[in-house]
Amino acid sequence: MSTSAVSSTTSTSSATSSTASTTSLDFDEFVQILATELKYQDPDDPVSGTEYVSQLAQISSLSALSEISTSVTNASAFSLIGQEVTYSATDTSGSTVTGSGTVLSVTVSGSNTYVNVDGTTVDYSSITKVGSDSTTTSST
Repeated sequence: MSTSAVSSTTSTSSATSSTASTTSLDFDEFVQILATELKYQDPDDPVSGTEYVSQLAQISSLSALSEISTSVTNASAFSLIGQEVTYSATDTSGSTVTGSGTVLSVTVSGSNTYVNVDGTTVDYSSITKVGSDSTTTSST
């Protein structure tokens, strides 16, 4: 078995696990991956220690960027409370549902952010417009 095949398989599984869960890859998980790579590496073509440090840095950076993205999304969603929005979402039958209303609340569940639009729970990514088309005129 070649080193690149093991590294590729290990990298894919670590990326999948970090994407599936919202927790970052911690040091213990990195050591587990490192031990697996060392176990299966080709003795005639060993991987340098700097490559492992580079992989740890890349994993840490990816985890930090994911956390920043989630924080920005949540902050944006919370700023919509009380505002008029329009959304377009796909329901369980596969039909596209559109609607509009006032954002009443925001719910964060893991890495998913949902907004309550007049009693309907909508994924934050389904919001297509903020604000209303109608203009209000005041009469004196």
